[in-house]
Amino acid sequence: MSVEDNIGKALKDFLAEAEEILDQLSLDLVSLSDCADGGECSPDLVNSVFRGAHSLKGLAGMFGLSDIAELGHHLENLLDALRLGKVELDQAVVSTLFESTELLAHLVRSAGETGGEGTDLSGAMQRINDCLTRGPKANQDSPLARLNIPERVLSSMTEYEEHRLLENVKKGRHIHSIRVSLLLASFDSDLMELTDALKQAGEVISTLPSASSGLDAGIDFEILFGSELSAGALTPIIDREHLSITTFGEPAREEGAGGGAEAAPVAEPAGAEGDFPAPAAGEAGAISAKSMSRTVRVDIGKLDLLMNIVGELVLSHSMIADVAARMRRDGLIVPSQELNKAAKGLEKKLSELQKGVMEIRMIPVGQLFDKMTRIIRKIAREQGKKVELKLYGVDTELDKLIIEDISDPVMHIVRNSIDHGIETPEERRAAGKDEKGTITLSSYQKGNHVVIQIDDDGGGIDVARVKQKAVKLGIISSVDEVSDRDALDFIFRPGFSTTETVSEISGRGVGMDVVRTNIAALSGLIDVENFPGQGARFIITLPITLAIIKALIISTAGRTYALPITSVLESIIVEQKEIKTVERKEVIQLRESTLPLLRLSELFELKGATVPESCYVVVVGVAEKRLGLVVDDLLGQQDIVIKSIGDTFAGFRGISGAADLGDQRTILVLDVGSVIAEATRGSA
Repeated sequence: MSVEDNIGKALKDFLAEAEEILDQLSLDLVSLSDCADGGECSPDLVNSVFRGAHSLKGLAGMFGLSDIAELGHHLENLLDALRLGKVELDQAVVSTLFESTELLAHLVRSAGETGGEGTDLSGAMQRINDCLTRGPKANQDSPLARLNIPERVLSSMTEYEEHRLLENVKKGRHIHSIRVSLLLASFDSDLMELTDALKQAGEVISTLPSASSGLDAGIDFEILFGSELSAGALTPIIDREHLSITTFGEPAREEGAGGGAEAAPVAEPAGAEGDFPAPAAGEAGAISAKSMSRTVRVDIGKLDLLMNIVGELVLSHSMIADVAARMRRDGLIVPSQELNKAAKGLEKKLSELQKGVMEIRMIPVGQLFDKMTRIIRKIAREQGKKVELKLYGVDTELDKLIIEDISDPVMHIVRNSIDHGIETPEERRAAGKDEKGTITLSSYQKGNHVVIQIDDDGGGIDVARVKQKAVKLGIISSVDEVSDRDALDFIFRPGFSTTETVSEISGRGVGMDVVRTNIAALSGLIDVENFPGQGARFIITLPITLAIIKALIISTAGRTYALPITSVLESIIVEQKEIKTVERKEVIQLRESTLPLLRLSELFELKGATVPESCYVVVVGVAEKRLGLVVDDLLGQQDIVIKSIGDTFAGFRGISGAADLGDQRTILVLDVGSVIAEATRGSA
């Protein structure tokens, strides 16, 4: 492929992605306009608009489209001031946001049609600057003083969190301090569960970890929370052990907050005679509703629906084949032969259809690596570092859904590698290294999984610093408590960072805990290897697809489950006397290695389980982790389509979905990665 072809393909990718961002921006701005009329606006909505402008600015910067990047930067400044309360939301500001977005759409369209720039942006820049210089209406003294919030809490808050605190106080909400002690083994999921419950009753303003703990092997969190509910009304919603609620003062509602005082008039939308006139025709040109790219992006949900239909047809084929077999047994030879012939023809066509749908879903990992290439070059240049990128296994294919969901975790790891891993040219020369650092992205198929590996040859992870931070956060009491290898796992904990200052490169409010959570949601695992002074390696192991899969059907305590065959290594029969107990955990000796066991009946607390003289053990594994599942029986293999079980059952650990069998039964599908994690958690 020529350089011109590569540039053309990259520009098409930009147009398709930019168009999606602009479409979402326009929808969010409509909602924002309604907020300006109503006087009440969700901070999540403003943040969504801010992220859209930020993403478009960064995307344009990677492609060298300076006009789009510059206008996006100014728009981002206005939105940042809006989210921090430095600019008041009114129709004049909303009008400016709409005009700037239309101008951005015009610039993107021009880039696709002519590849050139040159549009006059001065008018739009001036209108944005006018909004910024107006500032908010004069405020009275800060109402925080009467709440007597401890200085340690206020000093640890970001500017945005302090703004959200003020907004809650102005609305007359109660400001609660919720202190909770959580076990280290499960604090991440427990904290998420508590936060989700709180969001139903108000706004979580900030969450602060504490070094002291009310539990052995635990950690405290202090959550600053704003709500219309009093502490007494809030208690039943979040009732749990080791939790206390303190309310800071009782802020009175401001006049006009709930009626009584006359509402201030809504600012008139900017028009021809206002301070914020619409851009002239020469600035944005004629508005067109025609798409900017010829790329058709298919919603992965539609492909899922198509795959589900294929799965249903596979089940129907199994039923037809079963009917043919019964007819033959009953002596209906000729009809059974004709039906069996039709079933085989259907099976052939179904196989072709299934293969075709799968090929549509499967895309090369190189598409993901291409995005990382642009990001690495841009960030390295901004950091004043020299970085060489090496790619291996770009033709390895993964499900489109998995590629989309793994993009952000991989990008975050790459950003961290450049920001914190790769040293400056001067530091590398002093260490006897080549002044140009290397980041290696590689992928390869391993059994029924795909492994994505991110390597850098920087300074590696400072384990001593990680341990010191863990002591400071109260995760451990002494640096000698854990080994260097186990200490690496701390970097995946929420809010854990060894960097004292917020880095714009590594992002804000997004940590390695989110990376691990997103990967676990794909039934994958992430591991890290450290080479002090020589670099670090992140290893992500993922299933090839989450669509139609072959499963091993198992039963235990009278219940039937499906186990993805991609994670099954082998199945064996084990005598009860071969099972040993080590540190209260059952294990067996398998080919000179110790294999931990987990009884599904105990994991799911099933009644009616027995302990026979011999049992089946299904050896499962993801990446390098191994586990033996003790079950009652193996019922064979079958193609299944995993279906969502809905939000109601989303919190059930060890379950990834449900599937229908050929005999019209619906069974649960096990998430092997989650089951292994649960078994590991239990042994911690």
